[in-house]
Amino acid sequence: MLPRLLVGASLLTTALALSFAVPACWYSDGYAGGDCPPGTSDECCPCPIPEACPDGSPPIPPHCTDGGTDGGTDGEQSALCPSGACVPSNPEGWEGPVDLWSGIAFEVPPCPDGASTIVFEGQPEPEPPPCASCFCDPPLGSCKLPETWTVSAASCLGGGVKTNFDPPPGWDGSCTANTSIQSGKLCGGVPCVQSISVSPPILEEQPCQPHGSEPPPEPAKLLASGPFAPFARACSSAEPLPACAEGESVCLASSPGFAACVHHAGDEQCPEGWPVKHLLYGHVDDQRTCSECACEAPTGGKCTAKGHVYGDTTCAAEWASLSVSSDDPSKCIDLISGVALAGKTAELLAHQPGTCAPSGGEPIGALLLADAKTFCCLTPVT
Repeated sequence: MLPRLLVGASLLTTALALSFAVPACWYSDGYAGGDCPPGTSDECCPCPIPEACPDGSPPIPPHCTDGGTDGGTDGEQSALCPSGACVPSNPEGWEGPVDLWSGIAFEVPPCPDGASTIVFEGQPEPEPPPCASCFCDPPLGSCKLPETWTVSAASCLGGGVKTNFDPPPGWDGSCTANTSIQSGKLCGGVPCVQSISVSPPILEEQPCQPHGSEPPPEPAKLLASGPFAPFARACSSAEPLPACAEGESVCLASSPGFAACVHHAGDEQCPEGWPVKHLLYGHVDDQRTCSECACEAPTGGKCTAKGHVYGDTTCAAEWASLSVSSDDPSKCIDLISGVALAGKTAELLAHQPGTCAPSGGEPIGALLLADAKTFCCLTPVT
């Protein structure tokens, strides 16, 4: 009886040993000496060593090698790329793929594990500096009454001897008998008084005072330098990227915030399949500042005055009046031939201040950009 028990026990022990030998296709992430990448599932790596499958390897599912739903193309995770994503190989003439991060300088993260080599750092072209909006105060100005009054021995059609009928210097427009002309006075054998012309009033304006908006407009989205300036970092592996599916795609390490991209020197159009473009520069020297606000000379101002002439020194017997503006030539009016011109008055009717065109508040200076590089990505960099 005892020998039979021993034989049975021996058979049982052998069966148990075989039961543990057959599932030797089991593969642990920490298995030493295996031919499969760490983390590969049992389904895609049933025989990490030949001894694990003495009867031959079972069929491997297609998705483990053909880049299908679980094969991992265009950024999908693959059983053959457990620590990253399978992405298309670089197009002809382009380098990569690489992991690209873009954001604000003080937020730049380290490169992803498995892509620890920095292959590029730079930034996009910065926007112009925010400049103040310039405007000009109205000019301070005044109007001076007409200073030149000329009597002619001919009508307003022209000709004739001229006689001075000017008011006194600094005249305020009140009644004055300065340079009066007696009735019937002759000039060249004809009455001196036939018509009178009055010069326009004089518009005097000071330069306009420039101002800039306070505070200046909202800051530009892209600053030139500092911790809030835009910044980009591209990372890659120092070793060739492993293939995911028969050379059609490669395994690229990935990390949140990074996008898979290919790159090319200069400003280039993106190749097919890599639609998101980022034009970056390895060297940016922004020397731009804002020009100071200034004002052009005043224009458009106008003064209007009205003059009166009288036959008496008390300015009671008015002969005629006329209005003249600063943007007009001298005005002329015909008078009764030979009458006395004993007095005159004048008043300002209107003063319309001019305006000044503002200038300045514009970016000036050089923006130097060098080492341009085009990155074309599968998806936007977030």
